[in-house]
Amino acid sequence: MKRHGLYLSPAHRRLFYTTSLIVFLSGAGWAGIHQLDEAARLTEEWRRCKPWLLSTHGLSAVGFVLLLGTLLAGHVPRAWKAEKNRANGVVFMILTALLVSSGYLLYYLGSESWRSGTATLHLVLGLLSPALLFWHVRSGRRARDPE
Repeated sequence: MKRHGLYLSPAHRRLFYTTSLIVFLSGAGWAGIHQLDEAARLTEEWRRCKPWLLSTHGLSAVGFVLLLGTLLAGHVPRAWKAEKNRANGVVFMILTALLVSSGYLLYYLGSESWRSGTATLHLVLGLLSPALLFWHVRSGRRARDPE
């Protein structure tokens, strides 16, 4: 991090965005293929991609959580103290916590009735996550560089 610790260094930012993109694309890809599979409109070749996409999604999610930890240690407390982008950051962190928690539950839940609702929550939050990240970054830049 640089510049008073509020802003991520270019390397940190690239790593966070790249990891976020891999998590998003692997999850959205798996969800799309899964929907086609459930509708019985999927070839065997595409069906074989599902486990690979799910493994990629899980591994990249671990990387995302590790990177989130670096933000919680530096970026978040410094921005909070500087009173920058607070409301937006709180919304982003709550929704990210719900996304991470629902992903964990999907891996470990045994009850199909709970699993269905958790999967829907995880999918909706996952599909919204790029917009939430863009909103947070854009708001932070506007607060930093007023027009």
